[in-house]
Amino acid sequence: MNQTPYPRMNERGFTLIEMMISVSIFAVFVAIFIASVVGLARGTTAARVTAESSSGVLTVFQNIDRQVRWSDAINRPGTGASGSTYVEFQLPASSSADNTTRCVQYRYDPAQGIIASRIWVTGVTPLPSFSVKLTNVIPQATPNYPFTMIPAGASARQALYLDLNAGTVGISEVHMTSTFMARNSTADSITNADNNADGQSDRPVCSPTVTRP
Repeated sequence: MNQTPYPRMNERGFTLIEMMISVSIFAVFVAIFIASVVGLARGTTAARVTAESSSGVLTVFQNIDRQVRWSDAINRPGTGASGSTYVEFQLPASSSADNTTRCVQYRYDPAQGIIASRIWVTGVTPLPSFSVKLTNVIPQATPNYPFTMIPAGASARQALYLDLNAGTVGISEVHMTSTFMARNSTADSITNADNNADGQSDRPVCSPTVTRP
């Protein structure tokens, strides 16, 4: 019985050059895929940090706006013993429900990158602890950053200028500025004068003394 022999199969394999080309092409696709994943992750992180920083900065601005607008005196900002920058303003008794005068103090700590605040009844001790309001504050070379007190003129009121950067440098930075007017202040407010030109108010609020640790 005759059998028709099967044609011999081509058993030739890949050459080394073909293998190297295949591996190179695969490596290119893997690199593109990894770069896309990393870019997506970085973009998601940046968006999240930006959203968190924006929310935190906006909250600080809203709080200061609500407090400063009723104040009758704003201290000139200055640096405490720790290197933190402080600013204070006074809420008169007429603007409170319990007819008591209060002091509000904000502190920027450049070492930790935080803004914190505290409020107390004037003349009452011990003073309360600070409450953190914002983290990831980006330092700037501006003197007394981020606070600037604008003195009242002959027919104007005192104001607090806030210039604030927060977030992560190079990834997501939020920059916001605003000027808050102290509606109850005048040119006669006790903190308005700086006759010795030392950058501090002649008669600071928050009696008996301003505590800037």
